[in-house]
Amino acid sequence: MRLYNKKLLFAISSLGLGHATRTLALIHHLKENNEITIISYGNALNFLKKELDGCAIHFISMVDYPNLERGRGIRFYYYLVLDLIQTSRIIKQERKQTKAIEKEYDFIISDGRYGICSTQIPSFLISHQISFVPPAGLSLFSFVSDLGNYLSFRTFDRLLIPDFQDFDHSLAGKLSHTKMLQYLHHDYIGLLSSYHDEKICDENREAIDYLFVISGYLQEHKEHFVTVLMEQAKKLTGVKIFVLGDASHDEISYMPEYNITIYPSVSSEIRKELFARAKVIISRTGYTTVMDLAELGKKAILFPTPNQTEQEYLAEFHQGKMHFVIGEEHHGFDLSRFVSQLPQTTPVPVRTKTKEALAYVENMMQSYLETHFFSIIIPAYNEEKYIIHTLENLSRMEYENFEVIVVENGSDDCTYKVANTYKEEMSNLKVLQSHKGVSKAKNLGLSKVDERSDWVVFLDADTILKPGFLHNLNHYLNKHKDDNLSVGTCEISAYDSTRLYTKWWLKFYDLGHRLSKTSYSLQIAKTDIAQSIKFDEALNYSEDLKFIRQMQVFGRFFFLETKNVQTSVRRFEKDGYFRTLMYWNIQALTPEFLKKNKNYRSIR
Repeated sequence: MRLYNKKLLFAISSLGLGHATRTLALIHHLKENNEITIISYGNALNFLKKELDGCAIHFISMVDYPNLERGRGIRFYYYLVLDLIQTSRIIKQERKQTKAIEKEYDFIISDGRYGICSTQIPSFLISHQISFVPPAGLSLFSFVSDLGNYLSFRTFDRLLIPDFQDFDHSLAGKLSHTKMLQYLHHDYIGLLSSYHDEKICDENREAIDYLFVISGYLQEHKEHFVTVLMEQAKKLTGVKIFVLGDASHDEISYMPEYNITIYPSVSSEIRKELFARAKVIISRTGYTTVMDLAELGKKAILFPTPNQTEQEYLAEFHQGKMHFVIGEEHHGFDLSRFVSQLPQTTPVPVRTKTKEALAYVENMMQSYLETHFFSIIIPAYNEEKYIIHTLENLSRMEYENFEVIVVENGSDDCTYKVANTYKEEMSNLKVLQSHKGVSKAKNLGLSKVDERSDWVVFLDADTILKPGFLHNLNHYLNKHKDDNLSVGTCEISAYDSTRLYTKWWLKFYDLGHRLSKTSYSLQIAKTDIAQSIKFDEALNYSEDLKFIRQMQVFGRFFFLETKNVQTSVRRFEKDGYFRTLMYWNIQALTPEFLKKNKNYRSIR
């Protein structure tokens, strides 16, 4: 299923060109039918601008994280601490900047930019490095980095892992296979490579003997490494080409006496052509390079960047499987010796390639476009003063698929009349009457919901929903569509008190409801299950406790974090916060048979 006419925000790390080249495959796949904006920085941004020149794509430069794992000796650990602090600061800034523009987009896809995500629109993170390999001497603190990763990843709706779920066929090994994943919504999507066009895989076109692809972001290692490789390449026979991954200029240089051509950077088409024609690839052990080699089934000699623990691990992992020759970067290494080892290697075997991964990601994105139909049921007893504010806010709701059902039950004021005045303004409003009793009112509302109803929101008449609430709820339900949710509630703040005392009491109540799986002012339930259970009409208070408990037989309870729900604290202000808490706890703990047909003391 294709994605059409959506606005997509791609955020791409500039720490090496690998993030840009692999994400480019997805950008090319989606750009024809959708409007795309790209956030990146520096060399990666320049590369993407060249690569996508002529495409209707908007670019934003946003400062990226510092280059981790730089320096040598004690400086390595000094810089590591400083860079982690700087990274944390930039992530906070990213979140602030994203919040300012998130409403302009339908999706966010981030490759290595952890702060560019949203709670309002579907946000996906592409990453293979779920668990970091700690530097030497810091292995005891690996749980700290894993916890940091978890806290960053959980802010996204889904983690897209470019690897295979079967560890035996994995390309990233333990980097992408950790116990942490059981707590995250994730998918293994397979290979993600910009070399996925099958027509280039023509073995008869291999006219380049050695293709040297040297990018990476740690310049302190790069210059010396390229110099040494140049000297070693002069000793090899055949055609040799260097691609240096420098998007700042495009002047090609030659060493005809050694049959060497040097490109600072190349376009996508030329890069594909060079890879297709190369017999042997010589590069760093970057993960994107590993995927590219797996996609094309190429022989390779790979050198891990010194002090980069991820590349060092990948080198050891694939060397053990004899997929590539792993070179050791040291003074005076002999490249011809590594070349002689190539016949002993077998290219990475893969079951699916990038083409299947792109289709999988697009279908997954499509599933997040589901728009649930919500039925908001408001039992109202003598609420003429508050129902006005409740309906006024619902009339401004920024959502299309919902209805509002007000059920007046036994009032002796003008609640019914006031509610009816909103019918002209709200075509999706129904106003009903029932016998007195909150459970009777809720059940009548349940019996009258639209046949399209997916979820019902039971709302107290003095509780208001801000315009973005249903979008917020719809997004949450799509994010947790695999979690078998059946009933829940949400975070609630006060609209008629600005006291810090009130704020912290309601925070305390939110925590209590989250832990005890109970609610206050608002319950959310799967419509078909709620209609089969109904509320106990003999209960005029604590009816929600029994209802939620019965709903949980069919699915899980959830707690929605949101700033879009506010309620009146009139009861707390009149009776006292602690006294009200005790009163409700006593009601909750009272045996059910003692609560039957008892009246609830209303505060009006």
